[in-house]
Amino acid sequence: MVYVDVKAQHLEGFSETLLRCNHLYRPSNDSIALLNAVKSRRQIEIFDYSRSADAFTRAFGIRNSLKCLRALANLGPAIHGYERVCDLGCGSGAFSLAFAYLADNPNLELRGLDASETQLLLGEELMSAAALPGRFRFERRNLPAQIGYLPDLTISSYWFCENEHVISDPALFDLMVGREMLIVDYEKIIDRIATSLPRGFHALARHSALVEIPAALTDFVAQEWASVYSIHISRNAD
Repeated sequence: MVYVDVKAQHLEGFSETLLRCNHLYRPSNDSIALLNAVKSRRQIEIFDYSRSADAFTRAFGIRNSLKCLRALANLGPAIHGYERVCDLGCGSGAFSLAFAYLADNPNLELRGLDASETQLLLGEELMSAAALPGRFRFERRNLPAQIGYLPDLTISSYWFCENEHVISDPALFDLMVGREMLIVDYEKIIDRIATSLPRGFHALARHSALVEIPAALTDFVAQEWASVYSIHISRNAD
């Protein structure tokens, strides 16, 4: 684990974006109870998003967006070159928000796919409130499934931990990956993906880091640091 901060200007600017969406992230009794329950169990969690989407977003949305921002920072200037991006298992849009902020690209076409209608509605509301450049569309889809086109990049955060069977199934895994894919997940899941890549794929990079929670957001996140693990995958050249 390395202590490498996202550049200060990114954190400051992204904090302002997140605060524009504070009505979606303000803690509630349900979100506080969910956060405390998860902390006490200290295990990989599988959530019922049909019942707890709002509480989950309020408990973990900002923290997850900051983790995704940290992972995306490893792409460097290349992030501006991805124009067709698909957020798989997008939930309420934590990864989509971080990507759109760092890409800062009016030509960005970002699609969020998820099985939960409630989560998708939250994602639409989030991106509307954030007012970031690009075109965004959220669609209900039971994943894994054929996307219908090959994105420049697919992104996914904490989807594989709830769908581990996809990691060991080359046909299903192939459905999830665009030309490249960036995955943020628990360390044990990233370990498994790294050692189980099917033929036709290779890892471009793997990172682990700690991201400091900006002071302006600590009331929402309730911690000062968050760990993030990620892997960047590419299809092999034909």
